[in-house]
Amino acid sequence: AKCVWKHPPGDEIYRKGSISVFEVDGKKNKIYCQNLCLLAKLFLDHKTLYYDVEPFLFYVMTEADNTGCHLIGYFSK
Repeated sequence: AKCVWKHPPGDEIYRKGSISVFEVDGKKNKIYCQNLCLLAKLFLDHKTLYYDVEPFLFYVMTEADNTGCHLIGYFSK
């Protein structure tokens, strides 16, 4: 099945040109946030947070084009 999402779940809190930042609640979008953490773990060997995402907010930066928003990076706090 093809993914139909055009942007991350959560609220768009910033936009300038084609760059956007979305605030994603780990409690409301647990699977999405876990997947972000697992993706980061491929590049950061010492990353330990990837299952207990509920207490965190994730800030996801994207770049938009005519097909949707594409992940640039993220951080959580």
